[in-house]
Amino acid sequence: MIKPPLATLCVLAGLITTLPSSYAGNGPGNNSGDVAALADREVARRQAKIQTAEEQIAEGKKAMADKDYEAAVPYFKTAVDNLPDAPETHRLRDEALDLFCKSSVELAKQRITEGRYQDSENLCKMVLQDNYNPKYGPALTLMRRLEDPDYFNKTVTPGFVEKVEEVKKLMVEAKGYEDTGRFDQAINSYEKVLNLDPYNIAARKGEEDVVKRKNDFSVEDYNHTRAQLLYEVQKNWGLPVRKFNLSDNGVIQQTHELPSGTESITNKLNSIIIPKVEFRDATVREAVDYLQQKSVQLDKDTPKTGVNIVLNIDNSGGGGGASAAPAPGGGGNEPLIPGLDSGTAPAAGAAPAAAPAGNPGDAHITLSLTNVPLKVALDYVAQQANLHTKIEPYAVSIVPITVSVDEMFTKEYKVSPGFLSAAPSGGADSMAAPASGGGGFGSSTASTGTDAAGTGQQLSGRKAARDVLESSGVTFPPGASANYIPSSSRLVVHNTQSNLDLIDTIIEAMNTEGPKQVEIESKFVEITQNNLKELSFDWILGQFNIPGSSSLFGAGGTTGIGSALSASDFALPFATSGSRAMSEVTSGLRSGNNAISSNAIDSLLFPTTGATDKAPAIFSIGGIFTDPQFQVAIRALNQAKGVDLLSAPRVTTKSGQRAVIEIIREFRYPTEFTPPQIPQNVGGGSSSNTAGSSNSIQIYPITPTTPTSFETRNTGVTLEVEPTVGPDGQTIDLNLVPQVVEFEGFINYGSPINTINPAALSITGSLTGQSAQITLTDNVINQPIFSTRKVTTSVSIWDGQTVVLGGLMREDVQKVNDKVPGLGDLPLVGRLFRSQVEQHIKRNLVIFVTARLLNPAGEPIQASEEKDEVVQPLPLPEDLAAPAQPEAPLYSK
Repeated sequence: MIKPPLATLCVLAGLITTLPSSYAGNGPGNNSGDVAALADREVARRQAKIQTAEEQIAEGKKAMADKDYEAAVPYFKTAVDNLPDAPETHRLRDEALDLFCKSSVELAKQRITEGRYQDSENLCKMVLQDNYNPKYGPALTLMRRLEDPDYFNKTVTPGFVEKVEEVKKLMVEAKGYEDTGRFDQAINSYEKVLNLDPYNIAARKGEEDVVKRKNDFSVEDYNHTRAQLLYEVQKNWGLPVRKFNLSDNGVIQQTHELPSGTESITNKLNSIIIPKVEFRDATVREAVDYLQQKSVQLDKDTPKTGVNIVLNIDNSGGGGGASAAPAPGGGGNEPLIPGLDSGTAPAAGAAPAAAPAGNPGDAHITLSLTNVPLKVALDYVAQQANLHTKIEPYAVSIVPITVSVDEMFTKEYKVSPGFLSAAPSGGADSMAAPASGGGGFGSSTASTGTDAAGTGQQLSGRKAARDVLESSGVTFPPGASANYIPSSSRLVVHNTQSNLDLIDTIIEAMNTEGPKQVEIESKFVEITQNNLKELSFDWILGQFNIPGSSSLFGAGGTTGIGSALSASDFALPFATSGSRAMSEVTSGLRSGNNAISSNAIDSLLFPTTGATDKAPAIFSIGGIFTDPQFQVAIRALNQAKGVDLLSAPRVTTKSGQRAVIEIIREFRYPTEFTPPQIPQNVGGGSSSNTAGSSNSIQIYPITPTTPTSFETRNTGVTLEVEPTVGPDGQTIDLNLVPQVVEFEGFINYGSPINTINPAALSITGSLTGQSAQITLTDNVINQPIFSTRKVTTSVSIWDGQTVVLGGLMREDVQKVNDKVPGLGDLPLVGRLFRSQVEQHIKRNLVIFVTARLLNPAGEPIQASEEKDEVVQPLPLPEDLAAPAQPEAPLYSK
């Protein structure tokens, strides 16, 4: 509390004295104490205003520090308005006024940035009022700028400023997305900026930067994809590693499931063997009761339930149950049915007694059987009573002969979408059939993937539902049917109960496991190595003087069967004509390409006629100024050429369905030709020779050989495979026909057709050197040669394992040892006159086939990727158990 000064008290006292009498205490009931109370209340009121102003100034300073000028201005204005312009509040009011002016000008500037120029002008006018600070410089300056139409761009409205702020926010957001690699979100943010500001250069540049980074990613993605594919090629050259310590522990054993329905009843009827059955003049009901009792006694299942047998032979057609069977009993001797005489039973197989013409229940059975199944015994009983048996899901009914036992029911099944997928075009027999035209499985159209009718249909058609079930052993009596609804993968079957039970088993077996797919990868690896080694000596010799004679000269050899002498084949220069010409002594020795000849087919396809390439001369010795002149060239060659071929087709198919993959070229070639036509009538013409006389020339118009029929052969790689997953879910049976067909070339089976040239028979023709024959037509009949490598096999492997289908190795060895007669036989020196060439051509074709089981997502069921090793940490020293201490001796010395 600020105590009022003495001057203030004097002023208050003077005011009190000037008050009217009623206030001065002159009136009745008033005294001097009221005046003092009024003075105290006035002092307290003014002190409260000063305290409130101080608090408002403090709050305004806080808002101003946060640059919240909109909140600071009211605090300062209230403080200024509440403080009187008195000496004791002068300092505090000046402080509040100064802060009010500063915050108002800052708020006015903020309003300008927001595009609210009128609000800014009103704030300046408020500051320049007479009761505040009419000469405040910053307010005056800002007011002049506001009044100047060129100083501020007053087209910037609050809405525009709001868009600018939104653009800034979106730009920051887009940059954040770009820095974190979320390029699509960054593009979306930049697009939002362009919606607000269509000509925002920064947004366009940001999009450009994002697209560049996406392009950089695409380039790296491309490089990665290319490197990955090249790696796949390189990886396929590696041979599969043989597995060790493989056992059957990982093989899933097939669980045995109990049969249901009529199948269970049928199994019991066939498995229960009755040691002895004797009936003598027994009723049908007595025989049925006995057999039911024996079925309970001899049942091998636990609990022993036997077989329920129902006798439906009443005249109304209703069913009547068999009488209660007696309790099972044991003993060595089989008890006889009451009323039967065991001594007079007929032998088994005797003709049954004729049933009475009335009710079959009145028939009497006389029968003797030993070690027969329960079903056979029931059949004999029913046959003698003119009845028959009907196997139902829970019992065996014995009904009159007039009742049909083939009652049909309708049942609906939910099957997999591949239930009716096309089966292979052939079974095991077709695997051994030759594949014509690159096809397999005994079908020429299977490899091409098109139908024989030429309609262009590539997908094989589905079988009908009835055909699929019949192939599984289900019979369809008259009136039975099976329909498959592809839209909902439903199978609706109308058939007898026994057949429906069989279909239940088939569908259950198909749906036990999920759809199984098998990935087949077949690698064709062919390695070819051509090694050529040669060491030969080539001699050339010039003319020389025979010693002891000045008129006799000797010389080297001639060309003979070899190629013409060429100076380029030798290192040192020599003359090939004139008096100093040199001749080749070893021209008959084969070298280089002339040393190795091809086999019969290859020589027709790739003739080497006229080849003169010799092995290179690596060293030469020549006598230029000797008598005689000579030169010897040492020819040596050690050449290794290799060709590595790899083809790795891969295909994925479902279990039990054939798949074909073809990497082929369709090669069309003619098979039939029309013979050449040579007309009988010939035309004539004339031509002048160099002497100016005219010669008569006969013209023969010829129609050459023309192809009329063509065939197509597929060249390339073809893989046909039919995998079947075994019942353990781990083994895969494969029927494979991998095939590689290559085109080697053409062989011309035709021959030219010639005729005699009439012009050559004349004197003028003989003088001018006319040819004696004229080629009418070349008569070319080219036929292709194909090389085929094919393996047809059936194997069984485990999931993920590799089988080698073939290792077709071949090595051709050709050796040439030529020598100059006489000189080549000399010891030691004779090696200089011999040529030895050796060529080894090695070929090795290996076919690897790997089968892997895949789930519907395309992932391997057995992962082959290397997993991180889990290393168990060692226990810390404090976690280790304390070592055992030796026991203290019981006594001490």
